[in-house]
Amino acid sequence: MKRIPWVRAAAVGVCASIALAVPAVAAHQTPPDAPDVPAAMTTPATAGPATPSNGPATPSPGPAKPSPGPVKRSEGVTQEDIRKAQELERYWTPERIRSAVPVDAVRAGETAQAPLRAPHAAGRSALFAPSHQVASGVPTVGVFLIRSDDGSATPNQFCSAGAVTSPTKSLVLTAAHCLKGSKPYRNVAFVPGYRGGASQAGEPGERPYGLFPMELGKVWIDERYLSASPSDDVDFAVLRVGPNSQGQLLEDAIGRGNTLTTVPAAGLARREVTLTGYPGGQKTPLQCTNATRAFQGRFMEIACDGFRTGVSGGPFLEGFDGSRGNLVGAIGGYKTGGLQENISYSAQFDNDVLRLYNQAVADAAPDTVNPLGNGGTWQHATTFLTGRFHSDSVRNSTSDLIVRWSDGEVSLYPGNRAYGLGKDIRLVKDKVWKQAKALTVGEFTGNSTDDLLVSWADGKLTLYKDVNETNKLNNPIQLKGPNGTWTHAVGLTAGRFGGGNARRDDLVVRWSDAEMTLYSNVDGRGLHAEKQLAKPKNKTWSHARDTVAGNFATATGDQDLFVRWSDGEVTVYENLGAKGFKGEHRLRPAKSPWQYSTLVTAGAFGGGTRQDDLVALWPGGKLVVYGDTTAKALGRERLLVPAWIS
Repeated sequence: MKRIPWVRAAAVGVCASIALAVPAVAAHQTPPDAPDVPAAMTTPATAGPATPSNGPATPSPGPAKPSPGPVKRSEGVTQEDIRKAQELERYWTPERIRSAVPVDAVRAGETAQAPLRAPHAAGRSALFAPSHQVASGVPTVGVFLIRSDDGSATPNQFCSAGAVTSPTKSLVLTAAHCLKGSKPYRNVAFVPGYRGGASQAGEPGERPYGLFPMELGKVWIDERYLSASPSDDVDFAVLRVGPNSQGQLLEDAIGRGNTLTTVPAAGLARREVTLTGYPGGQKTPLQCTNATRAFQGRFMEIACDGFRTGVSGGPFLEGFDGSRGNLVGAIGGYKTGGLQENISYSAQFDNDVLRLYNQAVADAAPDTVNPLGNGGTWQHATTFLTGRFHSDSVRNSTSDLIVRWSDGEVSLYPGNRAYGLGKDIRLVKDKVWKQAKALTVGEFTGNSTDDLLVSWADGKLTLYKDVNETNKLNNPIQLKGPNGTWTHAVGLTAGRFGGGNARRDDLVVRWSDAEMTLYSNVDGRGLHAEKQLAKPKNKTWSHARDTVAGNFATATGDQDLFVRWSDGEVTVYENLGAKGFKGEHRLRPAKSPWQYSTLVTAGAFGGGTRQDDLVALWPGGKLVVYGDTTAKALGRERLLVPAWIS
């Protein structure tokens, strides 16, 4: 969170992964019959996956206090776990914790512990609520320590974070931007209940519950935030920590954590929410309670004084009882949490944060950077084509995807044989390709590598032979020069439609007057036998939006034609060459959501060599594969790129 008056919030780094040199610790699950820790220190965690909640947190008997004597080790904790926590404590001495600087300040080029306060937001003073220090600390809120390993002059850095109750007893939630960077980190730790200053006789110290090391690889961040252009709607991270040096799991030491609570867009304005965080240079938690309001329909905003740099990741708690509450937000999101010290934001806690929590509970694999980019990029796709182009795909009979973009770039995405796509290969970037009016892919020149057929705006018809990662688009064959007839071609679909051989060299052309024509056995010499499938000026085919060849019917042999219509109907015409438009199968009725899809193609991306896997583009750049589609049903949906939320 940035509170810097003279500089805009610094962009987060563009590195896809987080290199954390913290020793890995096994997941610890405490069975029901595990030995109890002292009653004053724990409230057992029994929560399953989070569910929306609008009520206050369950009352607790008061802040958990560290036991004055020895504590019992949590079930399943090993001596090696304890050794790792002790090693972490040797690095994070009280002096290093006190001198740690906010992560945000370092990224903004700051070196001081606390940047100057930004001016208050104008015209809003009546909404501001006063803040106060909590000298005794808050058991479920703490500093989140990060040791930067990039040679920084200020390697010891921190954000704020909150404990989350879970069956693992070991989860923490902070802002994703605290961990998304271009440099490696190590010695990452959560210090719940941290309080600055020396303790007095009879009182717990600065680290009353100890330090809890973050486990290696146990950070769950939405892949949309890991991208080069992170989405501020998902600026939150869930992570798992190991036990402290006394062998206690987090919730065995502090008591029950905060309850993760999802918030609908209509519920962003809430009556009473408590904000807690650690402003830089202070290291004593700051707290404020105020009403929240919706901001831009997707953020929660709260007006609380004094929340300077360092508070990023601090929790928004509803039903707060002095120790814990319902976790409805974390400082982050819009402008990484806000630019003024008296206005803070949180990204909306919806199903996206719930998904990360459930991943953490299940110890599922964290998201990784999507090699396909984000939905913001895919919104600019104008044409989809499938075929066997890349050398590996030709050997393995796997389809690849060719995309023509709005700026004239043409890209090749190799298939990975698991219903996915690999990183793109640029075939060409030239504005002339914006004049490509209709495109299709087929086996026109008789070998195993597919060819690209293009009808241009001026009527030219060009065949690009053997397109692959090496040849790219460097082997053009002109089948027709500029002419008046082919300026009227609005759609091309190549496939195996009864031309008398096993090649996909038959061409269906949709014309501007709705006529449909089939040309059999197209090759490097041009077009040959012609067959009319639908007469000009018919009332049907002007409504076709995508026509795609594929193997959707149970019969083998010639291919079928998949059609997406303007009203959302989706149809498969079985064995087009033999049956024409008589073998119709309806997959989706009119007015289905498919009226909103923008591009569709079909290929063999997984589960065999049949071209029965649909790739569809939806609003917001959402890219989906429907694997193993048949003439009777769409296949299972597999998300490749989530929709972009701007």
